[in-house]
Amino acid sequence: MKQLLLEIGTEEIPASFLKPALLDLERRVRAALAESDIPAGPAELFSTPRRLALRLSDVANGKPAQIVELQGPPRKAAFDTQGNPTKTAVGFSAAHGKTPTDLYFKQTPRGEYVFLKKQTDPVPTTKVLQERLPGIISALPFPKNMRWDASGLRFARPIRWLVCLFGPDAVEFPLGELRSGADSRGLRNSEPHSFRITAPAEYAAALEAHGVIASHDTRRQTIAEELSRLAATVEGRPVDDEELLDETTDITESPELLLCSFSPDYLGLPAEVLITALKKHQRCFSIRKADSDELLPRFVAVTNTPGCDRAAVAGWYEKAAESRLRDARFFVEADLKHGLEALVEDEKQVTWIEGMGTYFDKSERLRRLCGILAAWVPGLDAAGLDRAARLCKTDLLTNMVREKEFTSLQGRIGGIYARSLGEPPAVADAIAEHYLPRFIGDKLPATLNGALLAIADKLDNIVGTFLNGKIPTGSEDPFAARRQASGLLAIILERRLPMNLEGLIETAVSRFPNSKSEYSDQIPGFFRDRLSALLAEQGIRYDVALAVMETSWDEPTQAMLRAAALTAYRSQPEFEKLAVGQKRVANILKSETASVVPVKELMSEPTERELWEQSNAIVPELSVALKAQDYQQAFRLLLSLRPTIDKFFDDVLVMDKDPNVRSNRLNLLHYVRSIFRTVADLSKIVIEGE
Repeated sequence: MKQLLLEIGTEEIPASFLKPALLDLERRVRAALAESDIPAGPAELFSTPRRLALRLSDVANGKPAQIVELQGPPRKAAFDTQGNPTKTAVGFSAAHGKTPTDLYFKQTPRGEYVFLKKQTDPVPTTKVLQERLPGIISALPFPKNMRWDASGLRFARPIRWLVCLFGPDAVEFPLGELRSGADSRGLRNSEPHSFRITAPAEYAAALEAHGVIASHDTRRQTIAEELSRLAATVEGRPVDDEELLDETTDITESPELLLCSFSPDYLGLPAEVLITALKKHQRCFSIRKADSDELLPRFVAVTNTPGCDRAAVAGWYEKAAESRLRDARFFVEADLKHGLEALVEDEKQVTWIEGMGTYFDKSERLRRLCGILAAWVPGLDAAGLDRAARLCKTDLLTNMVREKEFTSLQGRIGGIYARSLGEPPAVADAIAEHYLPRFIGDKLPATLNGALLAIADKLDNIVGTFLNGKIPTGSEDPFAARRQASGLLAIILERRLPMNLEGLIETAVSRFPNSKSEYSDQIPGFFRDRLSALLAEQGIRYDVALAVMETSWDEPTQAMLRAAALTAYRSQPEFEKLAVGQKRVANILKSETASVVPVKELMSEPTERELWEQSNAIVPELSVALKAQDYQQAFRLLLSLRPTIDKFFDDVLVMDKDPNVRSNRLNLLHYVRSIFRTVADLSKIVIEGE
């Protein structure tokens, strides 16, 4: 067993490209080795802006020679009735370097066939690497690729060197105009220009000796510790920002941190504006006072230039920050002077999506949707929600967002302005929160008005996307409809809101000018699929999710509660028999669509009368349980019918010769199934062994 090292040296790769590419590199290398039956142990991943590296431990020297058994043609095709080999037998054996005398017979499920045994050649790991690594590297996916030499090789950035070691030995292979070897490089413009890696185990130490911290986690910890230390020297603490910490880690090879300052006059800016100006444009960390959330006129810059003139570089960062903060202050002052209400009228001149109306039209649709949502949630500040819906898109027309300098603040800056202009806190908070969650794992709106406005906005976005024909397909989702649907459903489930999605979708669609679009019918199914995925993420079995969504997909909160109760009852011994009974009912009624209330006078068998009476008897209690959302009690009531249902199938012939009796018994099964479907469709439950 040896260690395998592969380093791809490049020009600076964008930070967001690194982690996905590394994970894919490991997956592809492991798959290539596995295809040749070469085992490999744990992996270590390294990355900097100028390199992607993989180190695999416990990689076998290769696939040893093996004796394999090969199946050939049927015996009757390989040998005639006298036992002489045919051309088929001769050809099969010759193809593997054998003669017909090497063939033997074995019985298989398909009859008697001829077989032979042969020894395969050993496959050295080095050979597999030489053959497979060029294709693996050139196939790594990136959001954007570039071609830079005559070979036509494409990669995120130009590849400048390649290191591949298997144990102490270099593995040489061509890639475009390059050839792999054992020589790596340190920091840009450093001396010596290159240096040799003597063994995979020495990789990180060799790079560190030349100024490069190869481990992402080590660099991240180094930055975090130095950031806290520098902030403490001015009695402060860094603003928590995991995203910025990851980004600065991925844009440096040897991070050097500098404590900088700006004029205290800029502390009058809203804190989020100041923090964003330093983060987005300078990749710098703001500093708060150690004992409060108040900002200090200090920030920390992360450079990739060890040994630089710290004072000169800090001065450059301070001048750049001064320029950004000055622009931000101008935007804020101009925006507050103009106000948000005046921008409502301006929205009429700005197109939202071509053919989908203006931002004013969108705001009016949001007000309509919010009015419906407010009626479903008792005790809500409906007037405040309506005001937030009216103003929530105005910040897109402010200098702060419109000039593309602070687009990441959309929504939040609207909330800041609303509060500064005297709007009630509930209105300002709803505006600030209505884009949440912005991504998977992001925080959800903290206020009820913010949650409802976020639901309305995401639904309007999704409906507009579909009606415009921009349907998510495969990996294509240009308007992030899936993410928005997941966020909308997450808000509903987290707050257990009493939403009826089907009715809400119909209302949202009806407010668009092209509401008759051929794509509108696809929207409910889209939400149903997203809810199914969300329930799966919460550990709900797919068949349980399917059972509850058959009856309540359009009420996500109900679907979640029913799924939880069904999951609890699924393990009970009686439940499996109940599900089997419902499957039998579903099979019998598969081709029976029409049903009416059964007639008791046509029930000649005692068991069918008993099933009719017991089913009727539980309906009042079942209604009470459903109204109270006590789904455990609902399942207890359904379980009480199981013995009678089983007895019905034992005693009663459903498909009786008398058409009136047969029809009545089918109507009875329809009735029983309708009672079950007020809770869930148990025929969708998968029974072990099916």
